Amino acid sequence: MTEKRFSFAKLVAVMALGLLAGIGLCGLDFGLAAAGVGKSKVEFGVGPLDGVSILVMALFALGLVVSLAAWLLAAIFRSSQSRDENDRQQ
Repeated sequence: MTEKRFSFAKLVAVMALGLLAGIGLCGLDFGLAAAGVGKSKVEFGVGPLDGVSILVMALFALGLVVSLAAWLLAAIFRSSQSRDENDRQQ
């Protein structure tokens, strides 16, 4: 019987790409501000995409940390299971 496994590598790749998209939105916001679109004239003003980019970066960074922790715990659990099975066979 084959065992279904969850692909943590794919999940981590998707989370990393989402984090990069958030960073890209931040860069796009900087570019729009340089062109004078939607930015207040204050030195550290809020741009049109600041809230969206921060939200995207925060959510994907949290997802990346959680998925890496789950991947690590799954690897530890699997290795302890295989070690117990090897001890039983001997």
